[in-house]
Amino acid sequence: MSDEIVKKAYEDMRTSWEEMKHLLETQAEEVKKLGEASAETKQSIEKVNVRIDQKETERTRPLKAAEVKAEIENKQNEAREVFQKFMRYGVSSLEKDEKELIKVARPGTDYEKKAVSVGDDTQAGFLAPPELVNDIIRAIVLYSPIRDVARVRPTSNRSVLLPVRTGNASASWVSEIGTRSATNNPTFGMQEIATHEMYAEVLISEQDLEDDQFNIENEIMLSISEQFGVAEGLSFVSGDGVKQPEGLLTNPNLTYTALGDANLITANGLISATYALKAPYAKNATWLMARATVGAIRQLVVNSTTANYVWQPGLTALAPSLILDRPFVETVDLPTVAANNFPILFGDFSRGYMIVDRVQMVVKRLQEKYAESGQIAYIVRKRVGGQVVLNEAIMKCKIATS
Repeated sequence: MSDEIVKKAYEDMRTSWEEMKHLLETQAEEVKKLGEASAETKQSIEKVNVRIDQKETERTRPLKAAEVKAEIENKQNEAREVFQKFMRYGVSSLEKDEKELIKVARPGTDYEKKAVSVGDDTQAGFLAPPELVNDIIRAIVLYSPIRDVARVRPTSNRSVLLPVRTGNASASWVSEIGTRSATNNPTFGMQEIATHEMYAEVLISEQDLEDDQFNIENEIMLSISEQFGVAEGLSFVSGDGVKQPEGLLTNPNLTYTALGDANLITANGLISATYALKAPYAKNATWLMARATVGAIRQLVVNSTTANYVWQPGLTALAPSLILDRPFVETVDLPTVAANNFPILFGDFSRGYMIVDRVQMVVKRLQEKYAESGQIAYIVRKRVGGQVVLNEAIMKCKIATS
């Protein structure tokens, strides 16, 4: 067992070191261009440093590391039990030390003891345990397929600063003894992805809460993940970018390709779309479209003589079905096939669109709001951002002749 701990710690430390080197390069670039490194970069370096120290300890003192890991897991389990007690019986049922315990966001991190609403115990605003947050986010994917294909990263800050390349380098030909003048160097800028707040409300009867067999955590998780997922899915497609994430369709810099007909999707139009996207993105691209659009495309043929259909089923049970050799994801929030609509998106979304999750999620228990109906309300709020970060990686497909 000790050998396994040492080996795992060594591999984790190597991975963390590679991350550290990348962060140090980013810090050097920021200092060079902005005069100093961003607060997020500094914070990330500090966190990776702590992680490397922890892994070094595990590598050299595996038994002690196992004890530390067990202690953290016990603390997480205890926090979850207290959080369930708070949800079922309210904040008045908690002892002082229990209130402090469920203010823990994640053991071992810088914000370990930060309560969201220190003076708001009457509103019962507490950080949800990380495991519950992770379960909710995983369930959200069912309703928001953009998460399946986009780049997703967590943050503990109000926003994320992302370095982007704004200009390319160039090369020139020269004779053996010719004068070599300076060539263009790549230029970089910073793009900010802000997080926006959304909330959801779950009503549970007092009788359910009195029943010890009632799984309150599961009920809240399912309801919240559905409400958050539906709201996110719509915003990632058509959000205004002001009070919610920026939608793929509303980004003004995404170019489009016409599908070759004023009212319909054509096979030739889809083929043209695959070649309108630059090759580095096309080879990793995914189609996004509503279910009805998939049904229309399933009937298209590239060559009627050979019955070579645009849509092809997966060759095995695990392989996805394809459209022109690229996978597709059904996206309910994309528009239908109609004149001048954009029913299809095609691109490498892992490079073109980023989703940012604010890692803390807050639950408030409101006992009086629906007292007359014998119900208790749970308000859950979270913050999430999203926007296009590389517009050339994504193409919109329009129902039009040109």
